[in-house]
Amino acid sequence: MADAPDPPAETSPPGRGEFKVQTYGPATRALAVALRLAALLNVLYVAAHIATDIVTGSRTAPPLAVALGITLFSGGPLLLALLLGRIHRGKVKIEAHTLALTLRRERFEIPFDSIQAIRPWRVPLPGSGLRLVLGSNRSFQRRLVLRDPARLLSALGEHLPAARATLDHPALRFAEARRTHGRRSLLYLVAKYGLIPLALAIVLFRLHQYIMYGGPFGQYHLFGLGPYLGAFLMRWVGVLGALVVYAGLVRIVVEVVALGATYLLPLRAKGLRRAAEILTDIAYFVLIPAYVLVHLLA
Repeated sequence: MADAPDPPAETSPPGRGEFKVQTYGPATRALAVALRLAALLNVLYVAAHIATDIVTGSRTAPPLAVALGITLFSGGPLLLALLLGRIHRGKVKIEAHTLALTLRRERFEIPFDSIQAIRPWRVPLPGSGLRLVLGSNRSFQRRLVLRDPARLLSALGEHLPAARATLDHPALRFAEARRTHGRRSLLYLVAKYGLIPLALAIVLFRLHQYIMYGGPFGQYHLFGLGPYLGAFLMRWVGVLGALVVYAGLVRIVVEVVALGATYLLPLRAKGLRRAAEILTDIAYFVLIPAYVLVHLLA
């Protein structure tokens, strides 16, 4: 399957009865989940070292080590998981009497009469997934992962009454709320991972220059432009790495809490998601500057 050519690019969005999906068998899903968990555990590992340094004053997490650790051991697994998903892309089309799944080298046609139930994944990893239950309580060999599973189920409801009932599942309400209220614009990401780290790095670097060299350009006058820019680069890399770790840690906590709360209060999924995103922004855009300001004034 890996050496098959990519499908031709679409020139128009899928029709009402056609949906882009990723498909996973039990083994490939386990691999995709393991890759994401590896990235998550690395974030927790680095965060623990940074917290230890803050509390004890040690240097177990120097800036370059943090940046390389996050890039290699979190970014690497996430990139592999992304590639795995691209390899298993396909399309689902609702036809007159069947649900047709087209992959790179395979095509499946599942009669509606043979689909007894549709079970959402309780935990949306590696995405919001659906399991088709066929006759004799057998599962279809491929699980379907969609960015908007509710749209597929709504369309299927015209042929399968059980599909509409599945729309009330908390996992699907969680996915819908996250799709609607959890998306971020490019400008937001630039501010979060570009402007904020750069501004904090400039403030901290300038303070360090005053303390160590007596002025904002003291190191430049003593050692030249190369060491001066190198010192700023290390400061910026350290700040960016620490903020990426912090944002990742906050996101982990928020997603776990939001998923659990949605299972308890499924009818309030969208309100819970809005609250989760607001708390995430407060934790980043308010608490971080406040923490730096308190330490500068202490």
